[in-house]
Amino acid sequence: MYERSARGQGDLAGPEDFPEEWRRRARFRLRADLNDLVRKGQLERHFVFRRGNLYRLSGAGELEAQRLLHLRRDPEGRQQHARDGLVSAASRAAYSPTIGLEAFLGMPQSQVFGESLTLDEVRVAAAFLVERGLVTLREGDVAHSLKALLTLTGVGIQCAESSLSVKDFLMQNGHLPTYYTNVQGGNAQIGPGNTQNNHFGFDASQFAAFARQVLADAPRVDIADELRSQLIRDASRLQEESTGPAPEPGRVRRAMDGVLESLMRHSTDGVAQLLHETGRGLIS
Repeated sequence: MYERSARGQGDLAGPEDFPEEWRRRARFRLRADLNDLVRKGQLERHFVFRRGNLYRLSGAGELEAQRLLHLRRDPEGRQQHARDGLVSAASRAAYSPTIGLEAFLGMPQSQVFGESLTLDEVRVAAAFLVERGLVTLREGDVAHSLKALLTLTGVGIQCAESSLSVKDFLMQNGHLPTYYTNVQGGNAQIGPGNTQNNHFGFDASQFAAFARQVLADAPRVDIADELRSQLIRDASRLQEESTGPAPEPGRVRRAMDGVLESLMRHSTDGVAQLLHETGRGLIS
């Protein structure tokens, strides 16, 4: 709906305005999803004579659309999605933890907010997983043509079974630098090796609200676009972890640490300072 409005096709739309293929695939969920977005305050419903209920993006809906489009186009976010998708898809293969890279492009795990990854992006992600020891990659040769096959190693299977993202799994196992927050004398310190000494109170709704606040304010933080993308990724992950059916405190905490780390990097910006103080208040 956001893109439709940007193309000058009007800001009011109903189910019949969506592409036929998309309507056919989502026919059992489309109206339910529209109603859910109305409940969330991201859509406004308007009754139009002879057309019935039509919908318009609210201010909150426009912000959410901008966030999703930003994530869909973000190169690092797409790479993280590709790595997680490859591990997940291979772990669900029928007979062995092996998938073809080209076949992966036809699987749901290759979709990033409705847009498919490219084969080049998938190959880069596969090379990353090979380098970290999570998978092996088998290519054919001229005499024996074979499309690239990716197979999970024992460590890769552990990653898939852990329910962690590839990034979190590698950090947890010492493959990537991990930053923790330490509070001493009222001063927040961030860096490798620091530990968390304060108690972590858990109310998922508070963390979800904080994530929404960060996403709404991220455009106003005075930083480079690349760093803004990281802040949006971290806040989006916190939102996802804290709004699921049964939020897991440990996963929410790790996501919260990521947001606070990103905000701490931009401590000279006033908006980032206020957000960081708000976030620290949730876990102090």
